[in-house]
Amino acid sequence: MPLDHARTITQVEYDAIWQEASECGEVAWKWNGIECWQSIPQRLGKGEKRVIRLQPGLTLYIYTSWYVRSLQLNYHSTTKDKLLSNFYLLGGHRTINPGIQLEDDREETAGETCLCHIAEAQSIEYYPAEQPHKNLGIAIDFERLRSFGFAQEDAPPPLRQLAQGKAVDSFHQSLNHTTPMMQQILQLLLDCPYRGAVKRMYLESKVLELLALQFHHLSKVQRSDLVSPKLRSGDIERLQLARDILRQKFNDPPSLLELARQVGLNDYKLKRGFRQVFDTTVFGYVHACRMEQAQHLLCDRGLRIADVAERLGYASPSRFCHAFKRHTDLTPSDYRRQFKA
Repeated sequence: MPLDHARTITQVEYDAIWQEASECGEVAWKWNGIECWQSIPQRLGKGEKRVIRLQPGLTLYIYTSWYVRSLQLNYHSTTKDKLLSNFYLLGGHRTINPGIQLEDDREETAGETCLCHIAEAQSIEYYPAEQPHKNLGIAIDFERLRSFGFAQEDAPPPLRQLAQGKAVDSFHQSLNHTTPMMQQILQLLLDCPYRGAVKRMYLESKVLELLALQFHHLSKVQRSDLVSPKLRSGDIERLQLARDILRQKFNDPPSLLELARQVGLNDYKLKRGFRQVFDTTVFGYVHACRMEQAQHLLCDRGLRIADVAERLGYASPSRFCHAFKRHTDLTPSDYRRQFKA
């Protein structure tokens, strides 16, 4: 089936393309010692997944991609007994994990880093077309955390709870931009000149060094979050301007970086300040505006639910219905019956 480059690739089509590529051997995994890699199907674009198993409980991932069409993926996500560390090196994409703590709707941009643990969630990801993406991830299991002593009382709370085996709600914790030291280590990881056992030793040392820097930074971030920083009046005015821009353009909102440039803030201050002033994330506010408009449009009995979904920019009526029910606890049809025009 030829691709329609004007349309977004949804999960059903994405899965079908991968299945077809797998059946013809295009995306078979290749192995070389501790490392395996897999190219993405040519019909999607170009790029690859690299997985490097360093030691039991410690794995390095490097993903690169460039998609011919934008993607909207909706899938079940779980990291079970692992803590994930991510470093975004190129590009940007939006991720929604309904119900997780701290950042359930966010934009991942180049130069940022985060820690997360997702016990179970329904993830939605949006990738723009014709934009290079690259990220490096580290998965460390709870047993390895315990082996380093993170079950002790002086460890950052989420790491301590995970290491102690206690039930922890899913969370995503942004750690702002990578530091110069992190950037240097990331480059050394990507440019590793060694082979065999020396390569494994070298990569493991650099991965542990990155995690140490992240965990130290996590402690500082959590201490600073105990007291919300006082915003200047000029910052509050810029945040209010950002809110107004989003309300006017919620059907086609600017990216986080574009919005930050428009209002004269850096993206970190925009994200943190927006949550502090409006008690929601930037994209959480966009979603709320869309749902407010959806409720208004559903009162027009001349519009089909599919028409409402299209006006709001959803790829399909089912995506719209899922989002609407998550926001209101009602399906669009039930809303119409309960709130008659």
